[in-house]
Amino acid sequence: MIESGNNNPGIMELDTVYGEMVRELENNIRNGTYVPGKPLPSENLLAEQYRISRTSVRLGLRYLEEAGIVVKRPGKGSFVRNLEETDSQAEKIYTVGLNFDASKVDYTGWYEAKIMQYLLQLSKKESLRLSIMDENTLTIGTQPAADGVILLMYDGTFYDLQRYINNGIDFILFNRIVSDEHIPYVAVNYRYESEEAIRFLRRRGHRRISTFTTYENLQIDTLRQNGYLYAMGMTEFDPELTCYVHARRETGYYVQVVEEFLRNNGGQFTAMFVPNGGYALPIFLACIRLGIRVPEDLELLFFDDIAHLYQAYKIPFHYVKMPLEQMTQDALQYLLDKSKNPQTPVLKRLYSVEILQKGMK
Repeated sequence: MIESGNNNPGIMELDTVYGEMVRELENNIRNGTYVPGKPLPSENLLAEQYRISRTSVRLGLRYLEEAGIVVKRPGKGSFVRNLEETDSQAEKIYTVGLNFDASKVDYTGWYEAKIMQYLLQLSKKESLRLSIMDENTLTIGTQPAADGVILLMYDGTFYDLQRYINNGIDFILFNRIVSDEHIPYVAVNYRYESEEAIRFLRRRGHRRISTFTTYENLQIDTLRQNGYLYAMGMTEFDPELTCYVHARRETGYYVQVVEEFLRNNGGQFTAMFVPNGGYALPIFLACIRLGIRVPEDLELLFFDDIAHLYQAYKIPFHYVKMPLEQMTQDALQYLLDKSKNPQTPVLKRLYSVEILQKGMK
């Protein structure tokens, strides 16, 4: 509880525009109307109640802050100071880390950009700090420069994850499914949802469906490709239906490879399942150059939310939309809950996707 105003006798005689507000707030804090740790009314409400400007409200709150009666928490407002709480505890800002290596990002970068956008919005709302971490930051030492870490597109080892656990570092995998009971994740089942995508195309009358695969056998692509093979009743890729590409190349490379594949094999299939939305732009450009009509000659289904590209190219397509915003929110909330209660149950959550369309009749 805040002591009486004797430690700051000047408050009662304060003669300014905001003097009445300061005196009443100090009295309400002293008599317990506003208890330690609880928020004061918002600046808008105080300005309306005392018929003063928000600038005057801020000056008054600053006066109370300097007097040691309230504490300002960025993004949250002003709170009655808890005298049993140290300044470091009151001002501590939770830092959430996101692993992000620009050298390994697909040239479109849409996936990482969306998740970072959602995290920035949530960080502002929750008054958090977002720390972008590369591979070195994650692996060197025992404690990363964050209170909790969202491991985005994690390609590290199980040993590294176990080390985080042993050192009490809170983390959660994003779109990686791990059976170990101690490892949390939010994810989409890539293989199952890819199977559903192929079944969707089959229900639309397609039997010969082409796809993409990488020479590097990336984990994220392998799961989606396995779903394609299973739904197609195949054990290996059909060369006439498969466009082979190297990962993480420039746009021009993909346009050239896709154009050559469509020119040589375009008559062998009526639909294309594209397991990575990063290939959308090269496919659109190749179709335009070759005069391929979409969807009359070739129906396209992309595993990723590339809806924004329709506005620029006006080429109709289907796409698989993951609930990335909800997944990001759930991942962050888990880390916050874990920071407050170490006994928080390990989160293992799978999400369903939607198959949507742009420009399709």
